[in-house]
Amino acid sequence: MSEERKELNGGVETLLKDIDPRFIKQLNTAQSSIEKGSPDYALNVCQSILAKYPACSEVRKILRLAQRKAAGKPNPIKNLTGVFSGAVFAVKASSLSKKGDIAGVLAEGEKLLMANPYNVSVLNAMAGAAEKAQYWSTAAVCYQHIADVSPKNTKNLMAWGRALVKSLNPDDAMRVGETILRSEPSNGDAQNLMREASVVKTMLKEKWEEEGDFRTKIKDADETVNREAENRIANDEETLQNMVEREKKQLESDPENINLYRDVAQHLRALKRFGEALEFIKKARTLPMGQADTTLEKLEQDLVLSDMDMRISSVKEKLDANPDDADAKKEYEALKKEEHAFRLENAKRMVERYPNDFNFRFNLGQLLLEDGDLDGAIAQFQLSQRNPKVRALSLLGLGRAFIGGKKYDLAVDQLITAKKESLTMNDAKKEIIYELASAYELMNNPEKAFIEYKEIYSSDIGYKDVAAKINAYYESRNK
Repeated sequence: MSEERKELNGGVETLLKDIDPRFIKQLNTAQSSIEKGSPDYALNVCQSILAKYPACSEVRKILRLAQRKAAGKPNPIKNLTGVFSGAVFAVKASSLSKKGDIAGVLAEGEKLLMANPYNVSVLNAMAGAAEKAQYWSTAAVCYQHIADVSPKNTKNLMAWGRALVKSLNPDDAMRVGETILRSEPSNGDAQNLMREASVVKTMLKEKWEEEGDFRTKIKDADETVNREAENRIANDEETLQNMVEREKKQLESDPENINLYRDVAQHLRALKRFGEALEFIKKARTLPMGQADTTLEKLEQDLVLSDMDMRISSVKEKLDANPDDADAKKEYEALKKEEHAFRLENAKRMVERYPNDFNFRFNLGQLLLEDGDLDGAIAQFQLSQRNPKVRALSLLGLGRAFIGGKKYDLAVDQLITAKKESLTMNDAKKEIIYELASAYELMNNPEKAFIEYKEIYSSDIGYKDVAAKINAYYESRNK
């Protein structure tokens, strides 16, 4: 736990050294009680402390652990009722915030989280109130717990990252940025978050030796970052290049600093100099601390793929401009084949190393399906469906593999299950229903296929060729 005060753009975050020393002993006992499976004492202690020190995010973290220990795993029924209670609380929180009663918002929010610590609406309202008071660490705690519930919510991840930057935790902010960029490599906001975090980190490293008090420097830095964001098209490349050169010089005097290698690689990545970035990550992985760092391993894989994607895009542009260019076509096909081979080899290696990580098995199943290895893909999807995060897509993969093997009845069984378990009509569910309809068509059952296509049609008339299929069915009936 941090032991120093952080002054944050005019707001003050209360840290442990600032609270009554008598509470520290109680907190230590509270943490022990959580570890022993008895969170009630911790709940009472943390609430008492936060009533006096509402901006102490460290205590709020302990309270959240106790709440989750008491509540157990997320409950679907509580989540449904939590939507309503969260909406009511959001209105109340807005009213209290306008009156400046931020402590009241946080206290009321914690009461609701006692019943359901996974209530995203409540956490979001609390985060907004904390931001208004410039309690950035407290806001970050709220956004972090929302991310635990909704890990793919990019909007929340960005809010979390920005709160971490404001609370002077640039390393954590960069990790959040990396999480977004892994799934959305071209996300400009995430790239800008990485740059903002880098600016703050650089300024902290230099220990702010210029004249002026700490608060003024933070304010100036924030304004500088905002100006850079507004003018990033013109200035980013130069700023990032300066950072790279500065970090390279630091590496000369501190060659064992694994974080410097990571920083250089991330900045080179933002500059799309993937090959150079890869060299620094490979060097970092030779260091004692880097050999067991799985994040570096993942970053190395991402850089290789980013480099391949850039080369493929370049050749694709050339081919689009001149479709008859035989050499470009040959090069494009060779690069695509190389990329697929790398992904497949890497997926197999990750499954061998982490056989119980079902995300890796899902990725391998997808690649095997692309290769036409139906039995191999089925084996991976049957295992990966154990992970709730990829279960629906794994069932979809099984359906496609069975369709590819002309085992249509087996495909229908998997796809019906996937459809039932997908509660929201999003793109994934539309894809599942579309494959189910296709399976019925292949079984010469146009009536059942029509029922499935109609369900998509009612929600999204422009999805694939569903409109054409619906029109064709009605035309055939009217003949």
